[in-house]
Amino acid sequence: MSPNFPVILASALIPFLVATIWFHKSLFGGERWHAMSDMSAEKASSPVKPLGLVASILLNVFLAFGMYLFSIHETGVFGMVGGEAELMKTGTAAAFLAEYGGRFHTWTHGLAHGIAATLFFALPMIGYVTIFEKKSAKYFFVYLFYWLITLILMSIVICLWGAVPLK
Repeated sequence: MSPNFPVILASALIPFLVATIWFHKSLFGGERWHAMSDMSAEKASSPVKPLGLVASILLNVFLAFGMYLFSIHETGVFGMVGGEAELMKTGTAAAFLAEYGGRFHTWTHGLAHGIAATLFFALPMIGYVTIFEKKSAKYFFVYLFYWLITLILMSIVICLWGAVPLK
C-alpha cells in the first residue's frame, strides 16, 4: 500500500470544516467560546495572517499523514522491509499483504483509530494545556470533542480511500 496523496490532502481540510461548524456562534463559537478561551472580541475579529493560515494548512497535512500511518496497517510491513517498496512485491512481505492487506480499510476501523488517536494523543495534550493554562473543564471538553469528531472523520476517510495497492 502506498499513500493516496490527493485523499490525504483532502482529509487535511477536515479540521477546517469541523471547526467552521463546531465553533459557530450557535454552538461554542460566540461569546461563550471567547470567554472560555480568554479571547477578546477585537482579537477574534482580526483576520488570520497569511503565515498563520499556511502554517495551519501544513499542520493539518502533517496530521493527515500521521493518521494515515496510524490507521493503515500495511505501513508496518513497509517499515519492516526498510522502506523499500520493491521488497513488498515478493517473498514474505508480498505473501503477508496478499493474505492480510486491505482487510481493515473500513469505516469502523477508521472510527476505532479516530477514537484511539483522541484517547492516546489528543486527550493528554489538551489535558496539559487545560491544566497549565488554568482553563476550565468546559474548555477541555469543547476541544476534546472537537478533536474526537475531527480525528474520527479523518481516519474514516483515510481508511476508506487513503491507501493505494502496490502494482
